[in-house]
Amino acid sequence: MKLVVFDMDGVLTEYFSSWVWVHEHFGTDNDESLRLYMEGKIDDEEFMRRDIALWTSRKEGLTGKHLEDILAQVPIRKGAKELVDWLHSRGAKTAIVSGGIDILANRIGKELGMDYVFSNIVEVDEEGKVTGRGLSRVKLKDKAETVRKIRGELGIGPEDCAAVGDTNIDASMFTECGLGIALNPKESARSLIDAADVVINADSLMDIRPYLETLFD
Repeated sequence: MKLVVFDMDGVLTEYFSSWVWVHEHFGTDNDESLRLYMEGKIDDEEFMRRDIALWTSRKEGLTGKHLEDILAQVPIRKGAKELVDWLHSRGAKTAIVSGGIDILANRIGKELGMDYVFSNIVEVDEEGKVTGRGLSRVKLKDKAETVRKIRGELGIGPEDCAAVGDTNIDASMFTECGLGIALNPKESARSLIDAADVVINADSLMDIRPYLETLFD
């Protein structure tokens, strides 16, 4: 059994952050919260709570459907469906492991036919209204933890796993996989680049297929 794990924002999509996509819609930003999070002064769920609070300050009665409509415009990267279909044809399992928003991750997971989708949850109540809480399923500073869980379920080791990411927070996934592919990383993503086995700039995800073929050798 083989496993290929994909980050979502900036990898499976052509936009770097589902959270920032929503912020741009509402004319807000999370720069201050991001700083506090990176300094270790707030945790993942407080980081999300602050983001959501900014949105609800601009849209009273914000619902999951509102967010679904906003995120519906996020473009999926060219070649994503073709690559996932090819991986499945080789008998591989595929997974999204993302700190992005579950509403988008679930849509993309369904459209691409992903076997696993792990992302962070914007909580809604029984009436579909956003509660203001974020539920952490993927730790931004330890995405490796989620990869280990999937590998454990499948009963495979790192040598049977590949990961594809684009930012420093994806670097931890590479420690759990025998093949790490950095896709279109910015120069500032030094931790990712240093941890990667392959660094590639490409518009289509199909361009990484030759590297993934080595997983099946």
